[in-house]
Amino acid sequence: MKLMIPILFISSILFAGDNTTRVKVSGMMCSYSCVSKVNTVVKNIDGVKSCSVDFDKGEATVVYDDEKVASKDIVNILTKKTDFKVSELADDIKSNKTTSEKPI
Repeated sequence: MKLMIPILFISSILFAGDNTTRVKVSGMMCSYSCVSKVNTVVKNIDGVKSCSVDFDKGEATVVYDDEKVASKDIVNILTKKTDFKVSELADDIKSNKTTSEKPI
């Protein structure tokens, strides 16, 4: 039993993976201060490991620890702390399922 706890702890660290979400950020007017604002807000969220903002696409790619923060929390915090319209982009798997469905 004493050995079981350290084994479980170490295995949880080894098998823990980073999650990535893409966020649509509408309303950025410049590639310097607007991008900087999004980066600063997102990187200050506990659990976020990295953030990369693409001004031309109006998207942010965020790598985060899902045990500390959820993707919807990232969207909510970014919406509250900036004047941008923010929404989570559907991942490719969900997008393909949606587009492959035929209307009735």
